[in-house]
Amino acid sequence: MTENYIYLPEIIIDSHCHARDFRQSYKTTVMQTLKEAKKGLITISALMPNTDPPIISLEVLSDYSKLIVAAENELDLPRQYVWFGVVDGNLKECEEALRLPFVVGLKIYPKKKKGQSVTTGIIGVTEEETIPEAMRLVKKYGKALAIHCDDPDIILKKGYVIEAEVEYVRKIIRYAQIVPGVKIIICHVSCVESASLILWAQREHHMKIAIELCPHYLWFDSEKTNWNPNFDPVYYKCFNNLRPARHRKYLISLLKLNNRLIIIGSDNAPHTREEKMEKGLGGLPTNHEMVAVICALAKQNKIPDGRVAQLLSYNLSDILEIPVSRKTKKYRLEKMTDDIQYNNGKVLNPWNGSELLFPVKIEG
Repeated sequence: MTENYIYLPEIIIDSHCHARDFRQSYKTTVMQTLKEAKKGLITISALMPNTDPPIISLEVLSDYSKLIVAAENELDLPRQYVWFGVVDGNLKECEEALRLPFVVGLKIYPKKKKGQSVTTGIIGVTEEETIPEAMRLVKKYGKALAIHCDDPDIILKKGYVIEAEVEYVRKIIRYAQIVPGVKIIICHVSCVESASLILWAQREHHMKIAIELCPHYLWFDSEKTNWNPNFDPVYYKCFNNLRPARHRKYLISLLKLNNRLIIIGSDNAPHTREEKMEKGLGGLPTNHEMVAVICALAKQNKIPDGRVAQLLSYNLSDILEIPVSRKTKKYRLEKMTDDIQYNNGKVLNPWNGSELLFPVKIEG
């Protein structure tokens, strides 16, 4: 990367996007989310299944796919993808879904034996045996299993602590050992301990377990680094929680590694201003900022353009077998203070006030 320019991949992929719609269309819609993603240079998004109703049946999947196709056509986008949600008892539906080319894999959310999942409504897995069965299914179809790692029993006793994330990562590694070759993405890795465990599993056991890094864990931390002081702290609440600064700095260091199992996902998770203040929901809107954050960190840490292209496109393309162009485009890097509004201001953007490097396309 030169002083003021960067070469970015022609196709940029977001591994982790919550596009809402259905009963949550007041927050955002598939159309609005993909429009915002396109403005942020994201070409392909993999949409998460914790919608309302959740994408855990073929009927809901069909309804959601129609919304996606309509957005693809109107916005002139290539094929977008969906993660199908796993719950105890829907493995037959999971297998049918995996046969569909736009279903990129399965998603697991942990769930308490009695009660809600660790992050959302009814969607989630309580029975231990469901996890290896889901692994076997995705391996059979050459697809991937994305997992939200947070142990619900630890959360019940201690809250959303680092231990909850790390212990669930340990559990997933143990199960992956009995399904050799399964492709797994550990979503929104937020701490040193989780990342170190996954790197160990990759190195010592040759496991295909990917670390998904998200912009908010690379830019914000629980010590209020880069927070906008004018916003209530609830706007920086997400799952997993923001961690102390040493974890953020360690995750940034991972961007430099020549590791094909490190990827970037926005975890774009919009909630309205009212919901944030009244219900304290976790999630940050991020798809406008995802590429700008990586560009800013690449500049600060002297990460070469080729590595940036791997993080934003090629690594995930290889893991999920999404065909992408290996061509790049030249952009001018423009330092700007973020003032972006999500869904016409219905969703307050905690990135406002952050000074980022936004890539601007050079014509010709």
